[in-house]
Amino acid sequence: MSLILKPIVSGTTSRLFRLLSGAILAAALMLAQAPVGQGRGGGRGPASPTPPTVEGDWVRTDPIGSGSWDALTKTFTPAVLTPEGIALTQSGGRGGRGGRAGGAAASTDTTPHPVGVPYLVRQSSCSFNGGGQLTMEYDSEGFHMVIGKEEALVVQERNGSRRIYLDGRPIPDASVRPPSSSGYSVGRIEPDGTLVVETGDMTPGTVTAGGYRTAETRVVQRYIPSPDGQHLRIVFTWSDPKIYQKPHTYEYTFDRMEPGSYALETFCDSTDPLWNQSIVPPAQR
Repeated sequence: MSLILKPIVSGTTSRLFRLLSGAILAAALMLAQAPVGQGRGGGRGPASPTPPTVEGDWVRTDPIGSGSWDALTKTFTPAVLTPEGIALTQSGGRGGRGGRAGGAAASTDTTPHPVGVPYLVRQSSCSFNGGGQLTMEYDSEGFHMVIGKEEALVVQERNGSRRIYLDGRPIPDASVRPPSSSGYSVGRIEPDGTLVVETGDMTPGTVTAGGYRTAETRVVQRYIPSPDGQHLRIVFTWSDPKIYQKPHTYEYTFDRMEPGSYALETFCDSTDPLWNQSIVPPAQR
């Protein structure tokens, strides 16, 4: 019995082996000819290119050669305010480029000082009085952007930083936490690499090009990288029906810093007299 079955089993196995081998070879050829990024089901199509990123170090540029950042912002379209918005701006709000707080006010000192002995003309040089210019707006200092899975961090060369939540949370009600100069920011990254950031819960103050903000005001910033990732536009759009007759929009331009360069971290100790030292009287001749 075994002598009769053996050649039958052997022949059947041989035919099955040939059939399986042919099927495997055909499948391999199909996969080899499929476009990059296409699976065996053929449903995904070609792989998408990696979009440019806003992560890294950036420095602001002057595209019209104005010669100063204040002159550049004067070319922006002025905000169109409601009567309430006009009253707020005239009340002397602080913060923003339009009426920034800057450092502490200079003191008047008419007392003669010995040659070579330094003295101070202002106090607390690390304090910027809560103004928003160093955390919401930009001038000549560079900034560094770090993007993670759930958060982004913007750190400027001076003492301003912002935390942007990317996990889908909403902006909390203004009554939940005290307003801050940089507000509360949430964002998302679009397929083309644009980072969209919405911010609220800001301290009251003026805004670039004649605007104003309160804790209820919202600003949307669109960080738009160029296709090659070497240039960046930041478009601001401020909205608040109590303050603006229509959204107030302007934009800044940036270049990616050269390889090997980076935005510096500024350390400041306001208790160190050297940070406030402004004048060292020279010898008079």
